[in-house]
Amino acid sequence: MDFGQSMKIAKRTLVDGATLDELRDAARNLRALTPDSALAELVEARIAEIETDGTVPSLDEEGA
Repeated sequence: MDFGQSMKIAKRTLVDGATLDELRDAARNLRALTPDSALAELVEARIAEIETDGTVPSLDEEGA
């Protein structure tokens, strides 16, 4: 499995059904473990998208 596939799986797992509070907790925990975590950046980007749009886009809409 390559990095891109891993990120898609992580993105699907982290976002699917997660609340904003759960996503924020996940990002905080990831940052506590690894301050420069790429996965934390992904989670934080998803939080920003949700806060901007007010909805969680489906993975099909994103082309994942």
